[in-house]
Amino acid sequence: MFSFWTLGFLLGISVPFCEAYSPWLEARINKAALDYVTELARTSYQNALKIQLPDLFDPKGNTLNRIPVFILDSYISHFDLKFIPNYGINLSAAGQVNMTFIIAQELQKLGVGINITADVIITQSTTGSPLVGISLCKSRIGAFTHIYGEDKLKEVFAPIDEYIRILLPDKLCSKLTYLTEGLNVFLGTMTGIQPLGPESQISYSLAQKPTVTKEYISLKFKMAFYLLGKKIVLPQLANSSSLPQQVGSRDAMVNFVFTTEVLDSIYFLMQKSGSINLDFTGQLNSKNNQLITSVLGNLIPEIHSQFPNSMPVSMKARINTSPISLIHSNQTSLFLHYLVEALAISSNSDFKFLFSLDMAVELNLNITMSGEKLKATVSFLKDIDLEVNYSNVGTFDLSTVKPLLVSVVKKPLKDHLNALFGLGAALPTISKVSYITPEVFMYEGSIVVSCGLHIQN
Repeated sequence: MFSFWTLGFLLGISVPFCEAYSPWLEARINKAALDYVTELARTSYQNALKIQLPDLFDPKGNTLNRIPVFILDSYISHFDLKFIPNYGINLSAAGQVNMTFIIAQELQKLGVGINITADVIITQSTTGSPLVGISLCKSRIGAFTHIYGEDKLKEVFAPIDEYIRILLPDKLCSKLTYLTEGLNVFLGTMTGIQPLGPESQISYSLAQKPTVTKEYISLKFKMAFYLLGKKIVLPQLANSSSLPQQVGSRDAMVNFVFTTEVLDSIYFLMQKSGSINLDFTGQLNSKNNQLITSVLGNLIPEIHSQFPNSMPVSMKARINTSPISLIHSNQTSLFLHYLVEALAISSNSDFKFLFSLDMAVELNLNITMSGEKLKATVSFLKDIDLEVNYSNVGTFDLSTVKPLLVSVVKKPLKDHLNALFGLGAALPTISKVSYITPEVFMYEGSIVVSCGLHIQN
């Protein structure tokens, strides 16, 4: 049954956003994914056909004795899935089921050829989760093979054969329906809230019905953001990214398409949560510590005048504008603007304002996918840029102070952002399904992650 859950999952992975503003993340499910799932689905359906049929009446007995009929094993020799443009997926299967029953105290085994075709339609539920269903199922009964049994009982098989021809086709289709109903319960878990970072979460729900072509299924979801359990409203962004006609690897099972607006929205949530902010605090007794008033006072005389005794200095870096990301064919960059306040810490833990700086940081993002999450590591594209915003210690030459401040800020900021972005943004998924062998492709305005699937059956 899980393989049919997996089939439904393949019909329902992707992403956009909130009500007023909806950037998007798309997943294109390729034919390679259907080919991979086919064998698992064949086994799942084959196992599902191990059932007991309604009892039949003994055609040889003088009384109306009920005879239990069991399908104890079956063999589905053919199982195929293919896309139906603008509709869903066509399923075709063929094989043989083997029935056992007892007549006149003799064990009989009967092989019955079967052929099934069904159309799987993909829609969405009222809660926003993918919804799959069998819209059309036809089954046909093929040749009967009496595998073993007494020759003297052959005359009773005619009514038994008729009984099977009437009853079995409905059972074959109802078992498909049963599997898809179980799948829909499982797919409903995809709309749950997942962690994104400290105190923040995301949730997914379908934005529209899937688009089906001969080559792939394209799916989109809304993406809602939460901070401390409360849904946030995203700012209106340009939403100008366009989707490339051919994305990622043709051989990949799934191609995830992320736009600039997706990244900007994630970083906006990080800004709202304060997780991109960082404090740098000096320690008087720390070896080679430069964040103390005596060191800064050598460069800014007014600090030495105000603080003749050395005190630790705290620098509080706070994002003061929305982060901006840019995606080009060879690089993804992120621009962060901080307001940095430098404060001296007195012996009674009071803070005295020294000066504030505008700090501009340009980063290169190395986008990766790991553990069903989109992650990034950062490196500096250029040196950190500083400008004096306000000073409480008189006018000073920033060029003499900048090397010290940059040396204090650069490594802790890089380590902090790498730890934060390394947490990753969870993709919509279901249990026992993993994304493997990811490859990252960059286009103007979008990133594509191509990957395979591994299903723990």
